[in-house]
Amino acid sequence: MKLSINQQKKVPYLLLAFLVPVVGMLGVMLFSGHYPFGTSSMLYSDKYHQYYPFFLEFRRVLLSGDSLLHSWNVGMGMDYLGLISYYLASPFYLLSVLIPESWMLGYFHFLTPIKLGLAGLFFAIFLKKIFKKEDLSIVLFGGFYALCAWSLGYHWNIMWLDTFALLPLVMLGMVSLLERRKFVLYTFCLFLSVFSNYYVGFFICIFVFLSFFCYEICRWKSWGRFLRDLGWIAGFSVLAIAMTLILELPALASLQTTQSSVNQFPKGFVMNIAKENTFMGLLDAMRQVAGNMSGGLAPSFKEGLPNLYCGIITTIFAFLFLTSPEVKLRDKLCSVFLLLFFMFSFILRQLDYIWHGFHFTNMIPYRFSFLFSFVMLYMAYRAWLIRDSFQPWKIAAAGIFGLLILLCCKDTELVYKLFSGNIQLLPWEQQGALLKNLQTIASHIATFAYNLIFLILYMAVLLFRSIQIKREIAVANAAAEALLAEAENADTLPELIPEPVYEDDPEEEEEKPLRIHAGLVLSILFAAELLLNVVNFGMCYSGTSISNYPKGTADSAIVMDHMRKLEENTLFYRAEVTHSQTLNDGALNNYNGISTFTSSANVRVTLFMQSLGYGAKNTYNRYCFEESSPVANLFLNLKYMIERDGNVPENHYFTSVYQHGKVHLLENNRYLPLGFLANTDLKDTRFSIQANAFVFQNQLLRDAAGIQADVWKMLVGHNLDITSEDVHIKSTTATGYCAYDAEDGGTISYTFTPSEEGFVCIHLKLPKKNRIKVYKNDEFLYSETYSLPQMLAVSDVVPGDVIRVELTCAKGEYSNMTVSAAVLDPKVFEEAYKTLSASTLQLTEFSNTYVAGTIECDRDGLLYTSIPQNGCWSAVVDGKPADITLVGDAMVAVELTHGAHTVAFIYNNSAFRLGAWISLAAAAIFLLLILILYRPAPHRGKYQR
Repeated sequence: MKLSINQQKKVPYLLLAFLVPVVGMLGVMLFSGHYPFGTSSMLYSDKYHQYYPFFLEFRRVLLSGDSLLHSWNVGMGMDYLGLISYYLASPFYLLSVLIPESWMLGYFHFLTPIKLGLAGLFFAIFLKKIFKKEDLSIVLFGGFYALCAWSLGYHWNIMWLDTFALLPLVMLGMVSLLERRKFVLYTFCLFLSVFSNYYVGFFICIFVFLSFFCYEICRWKSWGRFLRDLGWIAGFSVLAIAMTLILELPALASLQTTQSSVNQFPKGFVMNIAKENTFMGLLDAMRQVAGNMSGGLAPSFKEGLPNLYCGIITTIFAFLFLTSPEVKLRDKLCSVFLLLFFMFSFILRQLDYIWHGFHFTNMIPYRFSFLFSFVMLYMAYRAWLIRDSFQPWKIAAAGIFGLLILLCCKDTELVYKLFSGNIQLLPWEQQGALLKNLQTIASHIATFAYNLIFLILYMAVLLFRSIQIKREIAVANAAAEALLAEAENADTLPELIPEPVYEDDPEEEEEKPLRIHAGLVLSILFAAELLLNVVNFGMCYSGTSISNYPKGTADSAIVMDHMRKLEENTLFYRAEVTHSQTLNDGALNNYNGISTFTSSANVRVTLFMQSLGYGAKNTYNRYCFEESSPVANLFLNLKYMIERDGNVPENHYFTSVYQHGKVHLLENNRYLPLGFLANTDLKDTRFSIQANAFVFQNQLLRDAAGIQADVWKMLVGHNLDITSEDVHIKSTTATGYCAYDAEDGGTISYTFTPSEEGFVCIHLKLPKKNRIKVYKNDEFLYSETYSLPQMLAVSDVVPGDVIRVELTCAKGEYSNMTVSAAVLDPKVFEEAYKTLSASTLQLTEFSNTYVAGTIECDRDGLLYTSIPQNGCWSAVVDGKPADITLVGDAMVAVELTHGAHTVAFIYNNSAFRLGAWISLAAAAIFLLLILILYRPAPHRGKYQR
């Protein structure tokens, strides 16, 4: 029996649209044992290293009431608004202040299902309002949007999901603005999209621009109407973006200090994906992109083709949309234009560069590909609404199109090669090769079968329904002809007005069962594909262990609390861990740290750290502190290190002052505060990336302290021996260079035998990510894995000690490496330290944005501070503005004369001030327009017209 409208409204379809993605993701978390259901987690990659530590730090700042303009806990100090605008502007993060700290990890994990649930809900609302439908279909299509390959593959970029979820509301608001001049939804949702994450918000703005012109073409009325619509959409887009400038303007200024600012527009015709820059290469790239619309594939988590899958049924219905006579040709052409434009944007480097904010991404490519899925789902839903009108031949053509997409899939290609004998399998005699071959074959066949089975089932149901409708039409036509023939014989015409059909009409009951069953089967297939898509994601996504996160857990927390108690009367100092866990350990563990890994990393600070010998790379947006040189520590204001593995270093420069469990608190015995007086030669020191960090540090200390001797003495020649196990060494030098072939894998060992007393550091320049182990007199000290050049501390030594560095080479590794070592001359170092510590800045006031102190200069010199300059710091000396000199093009310094001085450094973000005024003005205009244009009509009296 047909449900009445009142009965249909009792089904909470919008609630279901929210719950389907939420339950799907919670199911993955439950069955995969992700937190809070197990010891694994969804803190994948940068979510582990950046997003969760930044989230914790943001909550602490909100609770403490500290300034949001600048933070000392991240990367020695950086513009905090730039960090917030990319990572922390989600409204959900503000709610974290209401959650107990012990629940933070669980709350952070649940944000992903909630955001994806909102994506499903908002897409369902979009369909409901645009197409005036509220049934199970909006739940299923909302699920395909929320759980498309893009959202599953890039779900760990949690800060992108807010804007992804808001896209349907932005598009609904655009339609409402252009059709009915209702501007609130569009303006507010576009504002929230850009404010939540300016990066993905930029994609939304481009899509709005493209969609507006497509909308005008498809609903063309006149040039006058077009210009008026253009004025409305442009005006309210500018208003929405203007309201975000309180955050986005300082973020834009902050971006000028990052590696992204030096990206250049690509020259010439260059393509992604394609193997060669030819027309055939372009076609092959398009084939590969199209193939990634298939289901059953592992989403691209970091690298790979664009994430385009949003349902096999979506592909079929999108094709039917293009064949339907009920859809205007202009609608079809605009939809095809958008899809092709996205496809060319994936492939052509110039378009890719523009889409990604005028720079090239470091991994995670094609970040705007969810827009492709949005268009596909829109086309598919329009076809769904007219599914009963499609003829069998069109459905068959759609099936062939779906099959062609499947044949473009890389897994299908491998299956074809496998069965045609054109693929080279691993030799059967190799250990484990049989199992690996079988797993490879099974994976490719399973993906092919997944797509083919669903394609066949969808086609069978659609064809069945189409043939059924065709038969019903034929029966109705035959009945009509019989009536006409009867009327002609009777010389009268029958009544042609059909009788109304009531809900309980017995004839209707007899005609509808098959139709209801066909629709039910199709919905079940929809749900099954959606479910298997989530299952496939759960199988492909391994998660990350958090059994020791943060490292040292309770022991580390106790040691760091003790450190804070020791320094409760100290205005500022820095601390770090001997070996990093997340590259943002300061934010994760709540101390003023040095390391950072963030898209807003100051590229000049990165190069400064690289010069000092730390693991850093400008294109990676990171610099990492690892226990290394006492010389470098002087310039970083490092007072404490936390050793979390129980391996207390044996040296004169750090002393263990507290221990809990295996965690030690180590105090720097040669500590220099935030500012100290150096020689003016330091301002001319060229901080450059050299092959040997020891050579640079020798020059650095000579310039800063005015010493003549080298503080580092290299262990070369007879002090160095290079040997190998299962690795063929082709050539070596006395300075530590080694060229080698590791056909079967193996190890290379560097043995250093110092002939003088002192402190030894090593410097690694490795070809790839190699595992190292460090020994002293055959006693194991520590092991790490490194890929970037890195200086590391080893130990105090005396003549006769043996330092051995063992490096593991992968199978088939053919390359070269350089490992050097040097001994720190204690007399030279003490002479330099005495000079630099003679006049130091004694802090009198300190906050996130203001640093003040006094200094008694024993000579003319340069007050060096480890305050990174990003263009916002200014200096005041003795109450008068002073010029800032940059050391290493990164650190703030001022020239001082002999005698006593008061010095202040003030953080003044002019971009924030300007952005705040613009945002407030735009918000006032927005509210004023609401009051004027949405003012309710006055009540009219009985005799009023």
